Amino acid sequence: MAKFIFLILCSSLFFIYAESSLSQWNVKEGEEVPIEFEGAKKIKRSVSSGDQIFYFDGPNKGKMVDENGKVVDSSNFKISNGTLVIKKFSKADEGSYSEEPNMIMTKTEHGFSGVPGETLVINIEP
Repeated sequence: MAKFIFLILCSSLFFIYAESSLSQWNVKEGEEVPIEFEGAKKIKRSVSSGDQIFYFDGPNKGKMVDENGKVVDSSNFKISNGTLVIKKFSKADEGSYSEEPNMIMTKTEHGFSGVPGETLVINIEP
């Protein structure tokens, strides 16, 4: 019985901690939306058209690239002080956004441990 209670307690803590790295925003359609992950070099988003990555440096700086390596029309995006800004948020921009890679690694005495980083889910207000 004690093992069962311990298992339930550990599982509960895992779910509580996992939920703390998930945020949700509701925004108005057409609104300018800043998305900031401090120190990020890339931001990954999962939207209805698939996974895409926005680059803050390198040859694709300021561009959104799909999972096939094709540059997506990036005229609706800009960089402002290290922040991705979506100029006019639309239905096509709804989805989840996270720093890429989205894993926080910690070196320990016996190796490494990792937990998922913050994920931001953005939807248009009903």
